Amino acid sequence: MTIDEPRMQYPAPPALEHPELLVYRDEFPILQRKTYLNSCSLGALSRRSMRNVEQFMEMWNEWGAHAWYDIWLGEIAKARQKFANLIGAHVREIAIAPNVSTALSTISSALNYGTRDKVVMADMDFPTLTYQWLVKERQGVQCQFVESPDHIYIPPALFESVVDERTALVATSRVAFTSGYIQDIRAVADIAHKHGAYILVDDYQGTGQIPLNVVAQDIDILVTGTLKWLMGGPGLAFVYIREGLIPTLEPTVAGWFGHREQFQFKAREFAFREDATRIEMGTPAMAAVYAANGGLDIVQEASVESICERTRYLTNDLIAQAREQGWQVRAPQEPEYRNSIVMLEIEDPQQVVKELVARNIVVDSRPGLVRISPYFYNTIEENAIVIQAIAEILAAR
Repeated sequence: MTIDEPRMQYPAPPALEHPELLVYRDEFPILQRKTYLNSCSLGALSRRSMRNVEQFMEMWNEWGAHAWYDIWLGEIAKARQKFANLIGAHVREIAIAPNVSTALSTISSALNYGTRDKVVMADMDFPTLTYQWLVKERQGVQCQFVESPDHIYIPPALFESVVDERTALVATSRVAFTSGYIQDIRAVADIAHKHGAYILVDDYQGTGQIPLNVVAQDIDILVTGTLKWLMGGPGLAFVYIREGLIPTLEPTVAGWFGHREQFQFKAREFAFREDATRIEMGTPAMAAVYAANGGLDIVQEASVESICERTRYLTNDLIAQAREQGWQVRAPQEPEYRNSIVMLEIEDPQQVVKELVARNIVVDSRPGLVRISPYFYNTIEENAIVIQAIAEILAAR
């Protein structure tokens, strides 16, 4: 194998139907009213998460501020532990944030750019990731982008050609949000580490839908959130920081949740916590934490492995149906290198999405593309519904 060839991150899961996962359809009320194929933008809301949020409000109403010490801090700890279990990490390596942008801002301030002033990224990364370092160009940081040759794949060799002894960080996404391509993160990590650089992975498009072990992938820092495949809605992000890296990170921004003696309220001195929570800032949105724990429980019960196999089954079918219509699909040819993002190259995609909404079909668009993202709770029949509807809309033009 050469570095130009993609390397599987784990044994390619087969396209298994896993019909037993359809029992979860009753958990999601929106599925009873709409054909919902937009989990890549926002995971469906479960009854479990709704009950959890109701429980939070009842605790608020019953306990008031006492709920913080007796209950709510414990709920945050549960969320950290569940996420740690999901990615093969220790709970002390996990921190929370209100969103990925905030987490990245804190992390970017904690790195030393003295003798290593270069950050390498990919032109297919989600902009949230790149913005954090583009603004640091004003402070002397140099951003360099590898460019995908086809807007589908990002071969590891692209990173090999630009990462060098001046590189502080390689920051990239495990899944490309406009093609669904799953990067060979271990190959990229090996390239970064060979040159003494760190690797930061944005896994928002993968966590919960594709298996991941951060130790096996040799990841230094990972950021993700609950909005999409973790089905927890907006308001909560997770950060993984490799154990050995934690003591070296001292952000230039700080909050009282990151103080080593948080509840001593020492206004005249500051010391970071000794675990990953040193990067945490202010008071978390507890409703979001309760909602997230509902989604995390479902993912753990169903298992990421089974979810991945079922979504591959649905994605393979959706792509086949789209190609039968003669549409151009922007996706990797190999099923093992794509997640549950199907991009159709269709003219005026925003109008198509608008007309689909009028038919109670929910998908999304990106420039020049209609994006469909089935999840484990979707069905083959729903694939057929959206394909037929798009065909009718295009025929009527």
